[in-house]
Amino acid sequence: MNQGRKQLIVKEIQYWKSHKLLPDQYCDFLLALYTEGHVNDSEQEQRSKSGYLLLFYFLDSLLVLLPILIFLATDAFFIRVIGIVIICSLALLMIKLFSRYSELKSGYAVMIFFVVCLFSSLLVLDEYVDNRWITYSWMLVNSLIWIIAGKRKQQHFLQIAGIFVLIMIGIMLGFNFF
Repeated sequence: MNQGRKQLIVKEIQYWKSHKLLPDQYCDFLLALYTEGHVNDSEQEQRSKSGYLLLFYFLDSLLVLLPILIFLATDAFFIRVIGIVIICSLALLMIKLFSRYSELKSGYAVMIFFVVCLFSSLLVLDEYVDNRWITYSWMLVNSLIWIIAGKRKQQHFLQIAGIFVLIMIGIMLGFNFF
């Protein structure tokens, strides 16, 4: 087979792999077959980027813990509210950052944003309102928002998370009344 035809086939297989038209194992096998075991430079470059991608996921995951640290660090209401606003803003920025790079799953950043908002608001409600019915109602509203947003954006994990929160509300109500 001539070299030009091989390059065309390899590019087509890479397209299939990047757009998930075939499972990765099949694409890797076909790429190894047509390149005779030589890994393409772009694939090596993509492997070197994976470390940075994991760093983005790690930093985004840390945002979930920051509201707890703020509530443990200070008792001042004003500082807590400003800290929560900053954390929610950072979570929004992470959504923009994740959507910029095709290798990152923006759905993960969306999920972290919703979790940070729910978690932060529950900390504020628990500390300053101290009414369980308002807290449960707020959790119910959040879970319904998650389900509706997941349905509109076609993100099934968000719907599953909303249903999970609904189940948690049911369990919490069960422990309070029975």
